[in-house]
Parts: sequence; structure tokens; C-alpha cells
Amino acid sequence: MAQTASSPPSFVIAATLAGRLYRVMRIARAMSLSASNAKGVAARAGEKAMGFRPITDFIAEMANTTIHHATKINQHALSVSRASVAAERARQARHYLQRAADRFEGGQRGTEVIARMSREADRHQEALDQDIRELIRTLSVELEEIHQTMRGANIIVTNSRTEASRAGDFRPYLESIADSVESAASDIQGEIGTCQALLEQLKKAS
Repeated sequence: MAQTASSPPSFVIAATLAGRLYRVMRIARAMSLSASNAKGVAARAGEKAMGFRPITDFIAEMANTTIHHATKINQHALSVSRASVAAERARQARHYLQRAADRFEGGQRGTEVIARMSREADRHQEALDQDIRELIRTLSVELEEIHQTMRGANIIVTNSRTEASRAGDFRPYLESIADSVESAASDIQGEIGTCQALLEQLKKAS
């Protein structure tokens, strides 16, 4: 994996990405709680919130889909971090073996042993780098899934406010829920943007 002197190590980028996705999961869980609260309010409001009830199902589905993908991305990002550490150790091992080969004066047999160990280190590093590239591709797909899910949030929020306006005394409660969903969706979009930027750093380092 290529890496410039000014860029952080790949395992640091991946660990940071995992941390961001953990925050996405927390926000999505709060969104799911908002959906549960909305169902309770809609049930109490009866016919006044009839149109709000199906919206709560969409909010819950959006939150659960986000949690699902964020959990998978978090796991993949941690796998990238671990694989990056292992790949860096393999690179260091190869470097030390090369230095040993350059300085070794123990005859042909000793040189062959070092050469064999060096080839094994090369193969191990190449396998790890391939695993990392595959994980990065998977991360990209999963992040896009969350991005597409959040694109529907504005429509849901708009419909929520429309239905809340018809709910009489329950309007403030339902509008508050719409506000919380809008805020959560905005926060998730911001985190996904940061995650995509981190993913680009990982791609450049691969």
C-alpha cells in the first residue's frame, strides 16, 4: 500500500472511519426512538394523526436500514485497520530481511533461507493488500447505501410536517418528532460525507 510522508497510516484512517460509523449508529438509534415515540403519539391522537401512522413506519425503516449498513461498515473498517497493521508489519519484516540479506556472509545456504523468508513475507503482504482493497470496495458500496437511504429523509420530514399540521392539539408533539428526524438525518449525512472523505484517503493509500 502506498503512503505519503504527510498522510496518516492506513490503520489510523480506518480506525477513525470506524469511530465515525459508531456515531452514525448512535444517531440512527435515536431516529428509531423518534419513530417509536411518533407511533405512541399517533395512537393517542387517533383519527387526527391517521396520516402520520404510515410515516412512522418509513422513519423506523430508514433508521433500521442505516443501523444495518453502519454496523457492517464499522466491522469492515475495523477489519481494514487490523489488516493494515498486519501489512505494515509484513513490510517491516521484508525490509529487515532485505537488510539481513545485504549484510549476510554465511554462504549460499543462509542466503537462500533469507530469500525464502523474504518471498513468504512478500506473498503475505500482497494477500493482505488485496484483502484491504476488497474491504475498501465493500465500504464504498455500504456508504452509498446509507447516502441513498438518507436522501429520502427530506420527503419524509416534509410529509411529517404536513400531517402534523392536521393533528390539532397533537401538532406540537408531531412537529417536534419531525424536527428530530430532520436533525438526525442531517447529522448522518454530515458523518457520511466525512466517512467518504476518509475512504478516499484509504483508496489513495492502497
